[in-house]
Amino acid sequence: MNLLTDRIADVIGDFRPTHTIIAAVISNMDRCLAEREMSYRVNVTNTIRLIEDVRSMGSRPVFLSTNFVFDGSVGCYNEEAPISPVNEYGRHKAEVEGYLRANVPEGLVTRLSTNVGDNPGEAHLFSQWYQLLIENKPIVCIDGAMISPTYVEDVAHALVTCCERKITGLFHLANTESFYRNDLALKFCDAFGKKANIIRKPLREFGFLDNRALKADLDSSKFVHTTGLSFTPMGEVIRRFIENVRLNQ
Repeated sequence: MNLLTDRIADVIGDFRPTHTIIAAVISNMDRCLAEREMSYRVNVTNTIRLIEDVRSMGSRPVFLSTNFVFDGSVGCYNEEAPISPVNEYGRHKAEVEGYLRANVPEGLVTRLSTNVGDNPGEAHLFSQWYQLLIENKPIVCIDGAMISPTYVEDVAHALVTCCERKITGLFHLANTESFYRNDLALKFCDAFGKKANIIRKPLREFGFLDNRALKADLDSSKFVHTTGLSFTPMGEVIRRFIENVRLNQ
């Protein structure tokens, strides 16, 4: 008897999903290193078990992976780039990716970058920066850090589309725009009409326990070509964010 499968069956009852999006993870990179045994059990062992459990119920697994399967030395990574994680979290994701490629041909792996939203009440990069702005505190960025900030609504729509079309394989699900963090922060401050107070510090000065990939932006041209979908420009996402801030005032 597989207790996990039984628990899932208890939750969903007679409903049988065609796809299961696997998003549960310990994503705090320093915690993954500090609590290696526990984080590996959650991020790898139990995730692979969950993949097999949903497969046994006739559901296709959709695994949300990360740009941190790369070392960040080059940037603009496509799906053919060799993986080379430099932190424990990235190694966890890479191992599950490998399992799916080797054992689950009907599965889908989507690598994500930094997701942002237009709701100031939710936790994401823009809401963090907005809070710093209204408190007149500096926005501190890792010098040289590059990301592909992606509107979270685009991510949700893309995942639904992939499920509807039964798309399988590996895709980078990230904005076609890439930014250095400090440049994006400047764009954000300018849109608010605020004087930018942005501090750039080298990675070594942040005191992280585990390493970080600097140039972590992704090339999503394969996904765009396959689906015909496009991503919302960051200027538009910021405009919507500001509009929502004003509506809530």
